[in-house]
Amino acid sequence: MTTAKTSTVACPKCGRLNGLHRATCLFCGQPLLIPGQESQVLPSLREADDIEPGYNVIFLPPVLSTPEVVEEVATVGRLTPEQAERLLASPSPVPIARAATSHDAVLLTQRLAQSGLRTVVLSDRQLSPLHPPRRARALVSVGEYLEVWGSETTTPIRLPWKDISLLVFGLLRFRQVLARESMATRRTKAEREELLTNDEEVPVIDLFGPTLATHIRIRADGFDYSCLGPRRGLLAAENHVRLGDWLLASVSAPTVVNRDFRTVAQAIEPIWGLTKTKSRQPFKRAGIGKVSAEMTEYVDNDRQFTCFARSLFFIARPA
Repeated sequence: MTTAKTSTVACPKCGRLNGLHRATCLFCGQPLLIPGQESQVLPSLREADDIEPGYNVIFLPPVLSTPEVVEEVATVGRLTPEQAERLLASPSPVPIARAATSHDAVLLTQRLAQSGLRTVVLSDRQLSPLHPPRRARALVSVGEYLEVWGSETTTPIRLPWKDISLLVFGLLRFRQVLARESMATRRTKAEREELLTNDEEVPVIDLFGPTLATHIRIRADGFDYSCLGPRRGLLAAENHVRLGDWLLASVSAPTVVNRDFRTVAQAIEPIWGLTKTKSRQPFKRAGIGKVSAEMTEYVDNDRQFTCFARSLFFIARPA
């Protein structure tokens, strides 16, 4: 029951009161049905750094990006108008929001459909960002087959060239920061000093066969470019570009090729964020009345690129 006085609705399962803007009960997760209030309900979302499973609402371009559409995407996705506009300008399918439940995801797609946006929903279970793809160390072309060799196997994966469904070109970014932090005392404030920063970029090509089990990642580093034959050069960066050309010349016409990750990487960060980890040393005395500790921070976009590539696989493959 709703009242104009309290602007709440009782959960049909547990009976507790929730705000009219909620799609599911805050306490038990039961979907809330509020006739006449569908346009006011805001789905529950996962934050970019939330490790809890979610449901990714993927926008399928193109769309006529009017101010009203931008405002609606910003509202339901908890984004700024600038963030929403960047997502709507993407040439490739990109996530608009990561819903907490399947009910929230359906509600979100229904609202976006009223603004003319086409979307699909892919769960975290489907994308499996915590399970990295197989890493290729060498490729060998054997007639109609491509053999993929990895460092952990004694036998290769054999893929018919005609079964390679998708090639995604991207860039992995890694940052390592060594910092020193001092503990706040009665006389001093906590301070942070960055001692060393190391940035690394590694070009990659993700290759997909007919199933997700054949998701292969080719990194520019640690790869044997013997498959290039006489075209192999001395620099890994140049060889990686030539390897991409070799793959494009070898696959069949139906293979989908995507090079948009570098363009959309920053735009999708509010939904698929960067992976951040820390390791801290014990606090030590650093002088009279001072206590500090060194810590190492790691930031990378490996999972972000994995989600992007796998979302393209599910969208591009035949039903």
